[in-house]
Amino acid sequence: MSDPRPLRDHLAPYSSPMPDWLRSYQPGAPFCRADFFSSRVVFYPGSGGDGHPVELFGSSGLAHCFVYVDHLVPQESIQGDLEDRDLHKHFSGYHTLTEVVLQESDLTPRGWSPHVRRRRVARSRASAFTPYGLFVVLQRDEERDEGHGPTRLAILFLGGDGFASYDALFCQGGEGSAPHAAVIQDHGFSGNYSHFGHGGLLAEIASKCGVFPDWLFVAKNSKAWSGYQLVPELPGDRGGMYQMVRRLYRRSK
Repeated sequence: MSDPRPLRDHLAPYSSPMPDWLRSYQPGAPFCRADFFSSRVVFYPGSGGDGHPVELFGSSGLAHCFVYVDHLVPQESIQGDLEDRDLHKHFSGYHTLTEVVLQESDLTPRGWSPHVRRRRVARSRASAFTPYGLFVVLQRDEERDEGHGPTRLAILFLGGDGFASYDALFCQGGEGSAPHAAVIQDHGFSGNYSHFGHGGLLAEIASKCGVFPDWLFVAKNSKAWSGYQLVPELPGDRGGMYQMVRRLYRRSK
């Protein structure tokens, strides 16, 4: 098992305080798109329920908000894991403070215009999947301290297309900006019609719109986007379903 501490220690000087809206959030309050996307966000397409990026970016204080997108994980699976503390292994040391089921209008209130031709985003083999949005606030368990991670984290779980989600959420102008970090791992049997890594559709959308994360967290089986440099002195850290080594890249200035 790799040691995640060097990565956390490297990111800690770039940390940011918890957003005021998240600190003061009351259970049952509605999801506010402007608040969420004006915060630092980590975008993770093809995420499943993998808590590795939350562990790294949350514990280092780099970000408190996460967008998890997957077209193969149904809403009831996410909710089941969050409700069953024995299965809450993905986000160890946290419990659910609130869940808010979202409509498409909560995320794209003015609609959205794709930046790629629709023929490039033909539906994958998961075409029967029912899309969903679920906003979750996690509260740190009382027996844990700041060494484990921040008091609260916010995760937006989306059942949908990772490429279209990046375009719709970050490339339409208005409030918010690029995600602060993105997790890049291509899954060979996921039914995706393109790659998340270099040369794929996600990088093309980011380039066409000029919307780039500051950081990429890239798995061994994937390639970083052009314009990003490996942080050379840092080892990788294993995570995800297949415990693949992931390494940290930063956008070149």
